[in-house]
Amino acid sequence: MKQLKLFSLITSTLMVMQLSAVNLTVNDIRNFTIDSNTVITLDGALISPSLLDIIGTGGYKIRFRINDDVNPTISQGTFSEINLISDIIAPITSTQPLMILDQEVFTTAATVLENINSSNQLVVGDLVKVSGVISAIDNSLELSRLELDNSMSEWKLRGFARNITATTFTIGDLTININGVTATNCANGFINNSFVSIKTSPDASYVSGQPLTTLTSIECQTPDVDEDSNNSIPVVVEGVISEFVDLVSFKINNLTVFFDATTGFDNGEVEHIDIGTKVEVQGMLDTNNRLIDAQTIRFIHYRVKIIAPVAPADITLNQSIGIMGVNVRIIPQTRDDNNIISSGLDEPRQIEVRGFVDSAGNIFAQRVKDKGEVELDESELRGGVTAINQPFITVLGITIDSTNSLFELDDNMVDMTTFFAQLQVGMQISIEDAIYDSSTNTLSFGEIEIEEQELEDEPDDNKQLSPGNKRDIIGTGGIGIATITGTEVIFNSSFE
Repeated sequence: MKQLKLFSLITSTLMVMQLSAVNLTVNDIRNFTIDSNTVITLDGALISPSLLDIIGTGGYKIRFRINDDVNPTISQGTFSEINLISDIIAPITSTQPLMILDQEVFTTAATVLENINSSNQLVVGDLVKVSGVISAIDNSLELSRLELDNSMSEWKLRGFARNITATTFTIGDLTININGVTATNCANGFINNSFVSIKTSPDASYVSGQPLTTLTSIECQTPDVDEDSNNSIPVVVEGVISEFVDLVSFKINNLTVFFDATTGFDNGEVEHIDIGTKVEVQGMLDTNNRLIDAQTIRFIHYRVKIIAPVAPADITLNQSIGIMGVNVRIIPQTRDDNNIISSGLDEPRQIEVRGFVDSAGNIFAQRVKDKGEVELDESELRGGVTAINQPFITVLGITIDSTNSLFELDDNMVDMTTFFAQLQVGMQISIEDAIYDSSTNTLSFGEIEIEEQELEDEPDDNKQLSPGNKRDIIGTGGIGIATITGTEVIFNSSFE
């Protein structure tokens, strides 16, 4: 997909050629079309389709509605409405950890950067505009887009309002003085856990940790999809799991997601459903009770799991943990079950780290757990294969010597030759009950398995997602909230 970033290039082209359509790639696997009838807004303000430099840079969170031409897997169709959303427009208030208006955020290799080459270049006071996925737990964000823009005339913040009193409320770590402002569009009133968009006048004297005193508006909004009918509609929702309802359902913001034996899982398995995990849910939304019957739950990131000994020196408090020679970054959503990351260790312990890896190989922890005393022969590893040299396999920079290992394919034990004939670079594998040698950073023995390869992770040659043996979604139109990951502009040959 072509990334169009220069407004001058686009406008000069539009002067001589007629715009036919714009194709947007959403969450890497869905391809929708903007045509001349599509209504496009940026933060609620109507914009022209000719402003393609805004969309073409990518990374924007979008709330959208698809016409009746949507296909059964909600992977193709024409936008009837699309709203590009900025979650925060405000100054950097901390660089370690990275915070924008006292909201903790983090970037990955997938974050689109505008007017800056690296988030490490940011300094306190820089004004930025960002989009991302908000965690309902603490209002932290994984950023999909970060734009340096020092020309802002207004600050904006979206998130969950809590600790509401007659004079103040909080969003994340920020306290806001109400200043007599009345919240609008709040069907149930301005109550705790209301999702709001606030605007404030810029305050050059604002100091992190102090109340913000320049509030000008509070508007209640939906954190996910808008629906205006009492029926069922196909839906795609990207978000962070915030709580478990029961064994077969969980919450993303104010939506409940139900799954069962017919639900497909991509890029992971049901065991990876956990609080703080970023997923994309595809299914049918019952608008009466805001319940999604999930056809497919797709883990946005490739999953990582490591169980191995960790020494006290391997932990940098609240920043990182070293395990099996791998540096794992701590993020706002990291669950520190035993206060390992916040307090450290007194002695070596067997530690479990679950998380994900980005396209640059950076590993991020979503859960860190103490498994007890060190057991070198009870080590585990899951991740993507980066090199194969039978009998050696490299995963996350760690060598697996499979000379004395057992091998499993499709729940059947096989020999080494059969296993390596199927193994390819990029596949996800796991090894359990292995022996870890820290001097060579090598795992040996144990049982190695190729994790199920999901056809739905990649579109076919016709840009169609294969539903496999999963349920097709039968409905009219579709709605969703997701992230733009690619743009292509199509022109016809007629001149204006």
